[in-house]
Amino acid sequence: MLKPVHYDLVFEPIFSNFTFEGKENIDIISGKPTDIITLHAAELKIKKCHVESAGKIIQATTKLDEKKETLTIKLANKINKTAKIHIEFTGILNDRLVGFYRSQYKDKSGKTKYLATTQFEAADARRAFPCWDEPAAKATFSISIITEPNHTAISNTNQISKNKIGKKTLYKFAKTPIMSTYLVYLGVGEFEFLSTKSGKVIMRIVATKGNSKKGRFALDLCKKLVKSYEDYFGIKYPLPKLDLIAVPDFASGAMENWGAITFRETILLFDEKTSSTQTKQFIAEVVSHELAHQWFGNLVTMKWWNDLWLNESFATFMATKFVDYFYPEWKLWDQFLEDTMNTAMGLDALHSSHPIDVKVNSPSEIREIFDAISYDKGGCVLKMLENFVTEKNFRAGLRVYLKKFSYKNAEGNDLWDEIGKSAKMPVRSMVNSWLKQTGFPLVDVQKQDSKLTLSQKRFVMEQKGTQKGLWEIPLVLSDNNKITSKILHKKQETLPVKSEQILVNPGRNGFYRVKYSADLMYELKEMIRQKSISNIDRWAIQNDLFALCVSGDGKAHDYLDFTESYQNEDDYLTQSNVSGNLYALYHRTIGEEFNPQIKQIAHQYFRKIFDTLGWDAQKGEPHTNALLRSYVISALGKLDDDEILEEANNRFKQFLKKPDSLNPDIQDAVFTLAAWGGNVSFDKLMSLYKSAQSQEQKIRFLGALSSFKDPKLLLKALELSQSKAVRSQNMHIPIIRVSGNPYGKTILWPWLKKNWKVLRAKVGAGSPLLNRIVASISSVADASMQNEIKQFFNNNPTPGTEMTLSQTLERIRIHSQFIKRLRQEFA
Repeated sequence: MLKPVHYDLVFEPIFSNFTFEGKENIDIISGKPTDIITLHAAELKIKKCHVESAGKIIQATTKLDEKKETLTIKLANKINKTAKIHIEFTGILNDRLVGFYRSQYKDKSGKTKYLATTQFEAADARRAFPCWDEPAAKATFSISIITEPNHTAISNTNQISKNKIGKKTLYKFAKTPIMSTYLVYLGVGEFEFLSTKSGKVIMRIVATKGNSKKGRFALDLCKKLVKSYEDYFGIKYPLPKLDLIAVPDFASGAMENWGAITFRETILLFDEKTSSTQTKQFIAEVVSHELAHQWFGNLVTMKWWNDLWLNESFATFMATKFVDYFYPEWKLWDQFLEDTMNTAMGLDALHSSHPIDVKVNSPSEIREIFDAISYDKGGCVLKMLENFVTEKNFRAGLRVYLKKFSYKNAEGNDLWDEIGKSAKMPVRSMVNSWLKQTGFPLVDVQKQDSKLTLSQKRFVMEQKGTQKGLWEIPLVLSDNNKITSKILHKKQETLPVKSEQILVNPGRNGFYRVKYSADLMYELKEMIRQKSISNIDRWAIQNDLFALCVSGDGKAHDYLDFTESYQNEDDYLTQSNVSGNLYALYHRTIGEEFNPQIKQIAHQYFRKIFDTLGWDAQKGEPHTNALLRSYVISALGKLDDDEILEEANNRFKQFLKKPDSLNPDIQDAVFTLAAWGGNVSFDKLMSLYKSAQSQEQKIRFLGALSSFKDPKLLLKALELSQSKAVRSQNMHIPIIRVSGNPYGKTILWPWLKKNWKVLRAKVGAGSPLLNRIVASISSVADASMQNEIKQFFNNNPTPGTEMTLSQTLERIRIHSQFIKRLRQEFA
């Protein structure tokens, strides 16, 4: 068994031909004598290679395997115990946003510039240098970068020297702690910095020139969050510096490279004049998420990618916890339910979902599990666990785990065992019932006299076959506000109760849905109307009811009747979900005879919310009003509210004369409705898109360009997505917006088929954006198209999208069955 101990790396990016030169020395330990060394390498050319062992140079031959992404070194003599591998190589500064890649942008004068940056997670460090590219192969790294004039270099650690080599500059960085290859970072470009200090740690915003000041909000928050994480974990941030880097081209949202976190510009840079409230909140959540990784993921790393969820779900959970601490008025735990839990349940109710702890082998399989199960379901399970063992015991176990496995690799069970010891509870068996099997339970609640019968089965959206699965459910029951807790182990259990006011899973801490009997629902309806239960419980009851209506376990009429009890609802969480469900019902049934009935109910509900919110923010109003206002205005416009459409048009005209007259929080809605109402030409929006100064503003116009009713203009928007005018990181936006536009229903799939090869080349194999595009097909297809879609992807294999394709086909069947049942209901 060969093991890397230390990498000494020198990189020289060459922007004139978008390549890079590399040299490396790897110190290795060999468990037994060998004359074969196999590392990972992809898209590299090996120029020279030899090995030193026991003071002798051993000649070597090399062989690259493109398919397996490996480099095999065959030695003239065997090595034993320790050796040093010397390799010189060249690679490509690609434009596919993976490995060591180039990012293009324009400076203030409009001149095209390039920077080089890296994205190595999950398995792309091998595109930058030959290495053992697996999380358990931890080593230390000494990195040097040679730059062209005017360029600065950054890496994971602090710069220790800077020397001229002719016209070029050699930057050397301090040796890193022991870490995994996927966390290594290289950055080269004309950067600008905004700095602060927290104790001895230097913290910097790194951005292209003219943009660093927009990082002030993120930098100030970073300083506060690092201090909070240090206190919570009981471990100091372990590096001397921490950079938050805004990258113009970036496939995902952000990446936790140790000491050098990368972000999309829109998720790091906040402009008081043009950025929305939603953007500010998103920046805070993502910064907090990536900072949590500096401990959980970087300091302690999973042994293999099956435990990826531990990294991501933990960061999701902690991000919410700590941003909520600094901004309680944002009601982030409420939003966590509406966004994180809803998203996770939507995916996990599919037969084609996967367990949290899933076996993965190839890089394309690894990329597929960066999804709502790893991030969102995992975060919900952690929230459920913390509630079950108490916050104090959860934190105590976590601290022991982090100290015990610092600079090492760990597995999920290592964490459960430590939390279990702290709580003196059987944590491992409870948690593993949620990790090792796909899906989550539906708890059926029936009351007879003073007995409550609780039954569990797997909740699925598509009814087929018998559902397997048995969960250890940390059940909480409220009986006239008296709380009882227990673990529900069996398929069915009976509990004694004293009242009719029964509430299961109050506070929605448990990751399961509840189906109440008709009698219990009648009681709950009254409790909702009187607001005698919490906003979360008012939200959860109808949230479950709507899911049951889509799955066939309930009826749409029952849901619509039940929403009448929410007429006086004034809470963001509940209003947001009820309105979203009503709009989804309307949107899904466009073209059906009964659609006008649903449209009327939806319009009345939205109008009631709008009459309270109005167009303009009121002084001192709740943060969540800004989030709801834009959605309500946009929905009302699409529900053909003439008054809203007219006012949106007036405000758009005013914006054209005076751009700062329109609040950033409603710009997306106003631009979208201007296009929807046909009150602006495609060319005008296109010129606004091109001249927009910020990425955030560009994305708003890109969305509006996909919001016309004319299919010919929607085809133009789709063509635009493939042009140089749209960054590859944003090319999915017009596609997804057209998929949600009822006037794009017939054009999207034919266009995708025709352009798939070009589209795939633009985004690059293995990009997370491809999965978003494949998923969008479920919005425009019906069951009759299933075989055609399946056949198309058989003929055009796209590695890394297989699971998403299965989920998309299943969603198509679910929607078709739902419409079929609705036709029978409304007949």
